Amino acid sequence: MKTKKTEEKVNKAEEKRQAKAKKEKEIKEKLAAATFLDKEGNKVKVSDLISEEQCWYLEKTGKYILTHDAIKTIARKAGISMNFSVEESPNIVPDYRNELEHIVRVTIHCKANAPRGAEKDVDGNLPCVHSEERTITITGEANTKSTPNRGRAYLRKMAEKRAFDIAVLEHLGLYTSIFSEEESPDFENADQKEATLMPGTKEFESVIKEVNAILKASSLERLQVIASKIKRLKEKGKYSDAQSKYLRELYQRECGKKYKEF
Repeated sequence: MKTKKTEEKVNKAEEKRQAKAKKEKEIKEKLAAATFLDKEGNKVKVSDLISEEQCWYLEKTGKYILTHDAIKTIARKAGISMNFSVEESPNIVPDYRNELEHIVRVTIHCKANAPRGAEKDVDGNLPCVHSEERTITITGEANTKSTPNRGRAYLRKMAEKRAFDIAVLEHLGLYTSIFSEEESPDFENADQKEATLMPGTKEFESVIKEVNAILKASSLERLQVIASKIKRLKEKGKYSDAQSKYLRELYQRECGKKYKEF
């Protein structure tokens, strides 16, 4: 005979299972609704193009992750060239002081058809069916902290793959609902796409000095000095998890901005 405590435990487990199933159904429906235009301008469902082995659901964040090969398949269907441009930062030298940080800029080129009746720009170029611009440049980064064990032997390549995957999804308007497997370690460690601190809160105000230092940094070198100081304070337990994530995200964003200036 079941006790009241046992029944409550069973009921809670069932409620949790049902909530999980409902959430997964909603995400699957969202993935099924994700579409993009192929190189001819025809609408294509992502779920019709890739196999179940090329994507997985990440429960912690409620997002679907696509493999790098799946994104390349989507890119080819959309008319995006596999001959993309890669430019390395001359200001970032990977070493153990910056966790072997690699930063690259990847520019993809779309060869899809132009929309019917489209006009050339001032340089004589036609837009493609996806966007007014046929190229998009994205900064990718990888270091020993943001990369799982399987990718630490080739960090520069990981940075390149991350930038390429994001560029493809951005160009096709898919980045709001689908992410690349090369980004998934960030999602598994913490939800990097969500705001971690809100301005005006006590937790935010207590790190305002660090925030201002990052925002006012005049160069990548100065940013690295600030990051090293913050890291030492973090090891001493000064920051909460939310504060650490916020400062890390802000640092990475400012690195990207400074990199574009080189």
